[in-house]
Amino acid sequence: MSNKIRVLVVGLGNMGLSHAKAYHALDGFEIIGLCSRNVENISGLPDELAAYPRFPDYTAALTDLKPDAVSINTYSDTHADFAVQAFEAGAHVFLEKPVAETLADARRVVEAATRCNR
Repeated sequence: MSNKIRVLVVGLGNMGLSHAKAYHALDGFEIIGLCSRNVENISGLPDELAAYPRFPDYTAALTDLKPDAVSINTYSDTHADFAVQAFEAGAHVFLEKPVAETLADARRVVEAATRCNR
């Protein structure tokens, strides 16, 4: 049995690729999937990340992979919904800033984290 934290990396722009490379290199973490709307057409994906399973659909990735943690590095307008969905799927969340675009959505993220004990 592995003690590694199984991570789904969502968003593969500048920040997402940076996070994916870090998770790839860090002991204690295991990337179990990469998710981006255009994941099959990403140019410049580093060789060390090329073999990981890729998902164009966030909900499918969460359902299929059941990650321990989700690294959310997408556009700000998706942060709140993606974080809440990850918490409700039982995952911990690393969320790039901002947490949300509105105070109401930020409160929704905090409520979901509290409710789901994440």
